[in-house]
Amino acid sequence: LKDKMPATDRMDESIMPAPAPNRVEKIATKIIKTANLQFQVKDVDESHGQINELVKKYGAYFASDNKTMSSYQIDDNLVIRVMPENFDALVAELMKQSIYTNSKSITAEDVTSQFVDMQARLKTKKEVEQRYLALLKEAHKVSDILEVEQQLGQIREEIEAMEGQLKLLTDQVNYSTISLNIYQKLDYTPEPESGFFSEVKEAFIRGWRGIGEFLVGLVRVWPLLIVICIAAVLVIRRIRARRKQA
Repeated sequence: LKDKMPATDRMDESIMPAPAPNRVEKIATKIIKTANLQFQVKDVDESHGQINELVKKYGAYFASDNKTMSSYQIDDNLVIRVMPENFDALVAELMKQSIYTNSKSITAEDVTSQFVDMQARLKTKKEVEQRYLALLKEAHKVSDILEVEQQLGQIREEIEAMEGQLKLLTDQVNYSTISLNIYQKLDYTPEPESGFFSEVKEAFIRGWRGIGEFLVGLVRVWPLLIVICIAAVLVIRRIRARRKQA
């Protein structure tokens, strides 16, 4: 049974089917388009609303949308996925929101050969899997069954990993990616003070507030305080009277 098992080091070559003569398989060109844009806008919220309308117009979608704010600037980081045929038009529309462009880069990567190679290797792996399944049916010894199942598990892991890579590559081809950072300048607002003096100031404020809360609490319970004082006076008088009688 071991003689029938594919060699692990040359597994692909050992079962690779010979190509048919004078046969050329045609495949559509696979291009991954990406754009990285960064520009300033007048109002982030207003521009975001207009970008949202553009995304709907071109059948795109937001893969991520993160907004941050500092004392001098509002940033909105967007990742937009769009079909390749709408990529250029959407980029052109997005650039109209800019009042100052920091950067703009567009790339188009041809991954056709990588796509074809990955498909061929995946086909080979699946053929090897079928050979192992056939060997598993022929195996009778426990040791042979365990060895074939081990090799079968390994080839299936390789198939799953390759299918995941092919799925990711297909997604990148089918939907182009636009990474966009828009920002709005703000009038500088100083951040809260930090350090020794600010901590002393804050402690003083908290202490003063504590005194005020204490006084307010006393006002709320003044009837009880009067009762306690009257009771204390009566007790003291009674004690003094007993001492005189003694």
